[in-house]
This record gives sequence, C-alpha cells and structure tokens, in this order.
Amino acid sequence: MGTTVLQRLRAAGLQPTVARIGLLQVLESAAPGCLSADDLFQHMLQRGTRVSVGTVYRVVQQLLVAGLLVHEWDGQRRALYGIKSEGVDARVVRLVCRRSGRTVTLADPELRARLLAAAAAQGQDLRGQALSVVVDSLVPMPARTTQRPRLVA
Repeated sequence: MGTTVLQRLRAAGLQPTVARIGLLQVLESAAPGCLSADDLFQHMLQRGTRVSVGTVYRVVQQLLVAGLLVHEWDGQRRALYGIKSEGVDARVVRLVCRRSGRTVTLADPELRARLLAAAAAQGQDLRGQALSVVVDSLVPMPARTTQRPRLVA
C-alpha cells in the first residue's frame, strides 16, 4: 500500500486511535481478502489489542463512512469488510462465492473493460467502482497430472 495507516486516517479526517490503527492493520494483513467483524475482533485479541465487539462494530462503521473500507456480503449474508484500494484498480475483477464467501481476484483489464461495456449497454455506469461477480460456487479446478496414462495390454 502506498500510504501508511496513520496517513490514511489523517487524510480521512479521523484521529488515529489504537482501535482504528489496529483494525486497519489487521485488514491490510488480510488484503485482498475481507473479514467479518467477529473475525476482526478475534484477530485484534490475538494481536494483544484489547477491544470489545461493540468497539469493533463502531470503528468499522466510522471507517466505512470515511471511505477507507469496502463492504461485501458472504454466502451466509454475513457482512465482510476489506481495505478500499487507493483508487479503483482498473485491472481487477473479484469473484465472490455465494456459499462460502471465498473471493478470487482476477487481474484482467480486458475482462473488466468488457464487463463495464456490458453494464453500459444496459444503462448502468460502473466506472470508478470495484467490480465483484457473485457466483453460486467457486470450485477449484483439478490438478493436472504431468504423467501420461499408461496403456495396459
């Protein structure tokens, strides 16, 4: 990330507090993935930062309002939060699994351009926004074997 946590907070007009700094650091370490508020709370405790669940929810809301976080939903309709990138990455499209909430980032500027064009054809202006495609299930492809099958005579 180009700027530090303190610079991001100050640029957003927020006072750097232990809770704000800690949450942003936890989310940066999870990037480009997203975490739920409960996961954030657990990570904060593991780091040794003593906060309440209420503080986590309050700080997450403050960071959302300040434009420092993105908000997504997983397959169980749980809210997930992640670091908002500095400017929208013009190459990235994110696949989000409806069932598991797992995300896969596709760095493909041509795919992004085609999706923006398709949205524009339907009267939607998505320029400057993060693009996420929600799918029913993300299933890993089977690993390819390098050995050829043996013929049995």
